[in-house]
Amino acid sequence: MSLFKLFVDHSKKDSFVNSIRKKRFAYQKLLIEKLLETKQEIKILDIGGEIEFWKHMGWENNRCTIYLLNLEAVPTITPTYGFIQITGNALALPFEKGEFDLIFSNSVIEHVGSYTNQQVFAAETKRVCTKYMIQTPSIWFPLEPHSLLPFFQAIPHPIRAILIMFFNINYFPKQKTYQAALATSKSTLMFSKKRFQALFPEADIQVERLLGIPKSYTAIKM
Repeated sequence: MSLFKLFVDHSKKDSFVNSIRKKRFAYQKLLIEKLLETKQEIKILDIGGEIEFWKHMGWENNRCTIYLLNLEAVPTITPTYGFIQITGNALALPFEKGEFDLIFSNSVIEHVGSYTNQQVFAAETKRVCTKYMIQTPSIWFPLEPHSLLPFFQAIPHPIRAILIMFFNINYFPKQKTYQAALATSKSTLMFSKKRFQALFPEADIQVERLLGIPKSYTAIKM
């Protein structure tokens, strides 16, 4: 693995990207602790979540149960207290309003496949719970986080599709046909702050910056 990839490796607890995440999560943790002041125990739904994320963030709280929802079960070596893995689709959450005290999601909404699906994701989040923290990378940061290539997000999808036909580009695997490559390219649609705010008009949009440039946005409604 290259030194550059180690720099942005989410699986490494002390990687640079996780150190940035910890700073963001410190504020979110304070909001969760404030929510705990109103209830003895709370249930959090993490859409697209993994136990490793919470561990890397140093999470410890036996008054929370965190439900990790993914399209497929995420393998774990041993069960971990306080976490429950469930399968489901973020576009049709299998829950009723009031089942959770908070919905949390980190870098998922940009992957649901279309602008319409992103609207459905936002609507489903708000249908199930009035309190949420939804994070997504910024389209304006020079290093596109899924390809790990500078300004890859600025390349039109038809040209990106041609590149994907010839190369494995990190999150975008090489495809045999142009149509498959185009679908792979369009599977990740990133946000400006304005477009993200339009999905969550009632939320406060927190802007995380690196070197003064927007790196990610988090919609927070508590």
